[in-house]
Amino acid sequence: MISKKVRELFVSLMEATDDSPVAYDEETEQYCGVFNNLVVDKYIALGAIELVEDSNGPSTILLNNRDDFLSSFAAGVREAKNGSDQAYADYNANPFAFSVGFEHFHQIAKKKRPQSGYICGDFERDDSGLVHLQ
Repeated sequence: MISKKVRELFVSLMEATDDSPVAYDEETEQYCGVFNNLVVDKYIALGAIELVEDSNGPSTILLNNRDDFLSSFAAGVREAKNGSDQAYADYNANPFAFSVGFEHFHQIAKKKRPQSGYICGDFERDDSGLVHLQ
C-alpha cells in the first residue's frame, strides 16, 4: 500500500491541467506546483523525479521515464476498473506507477458522490465521455 502523501504527489501530477493546483507544460514535460518537500526529496533520491527549480512556493519537477509512468498508471486504473487485482503490477514497466493508478481508482470509487468535472490521467471525463490523456 502506498502512503497517502506519496499517492497525493503522483496523483497531483496526473491531475495537472491549466485549472488545477499543479500545471503541466507540454513543451518541457515539467510540472509546476506546491509539493510536499519531504516526499519530493525522497523520490529525487530514488531517481523517480528531478527538481528543476525550487523557489519560495511553487517548485518545478520533471518526472523521469514519464512515458513508462503514464502507461503503467493507466494500466493500474484500467485493471482496477476491470476488477482485477494488483498482481498485474509485476507485468508493467513501472510497478509503482501501476499501484498508484490502481489505488487511486479505488480511492475515487469509494466516494459516495463522484466529483463532477473530475480530470485525471486515464479517467473518463463525465463532460465528454472521453478518457483524459496528458
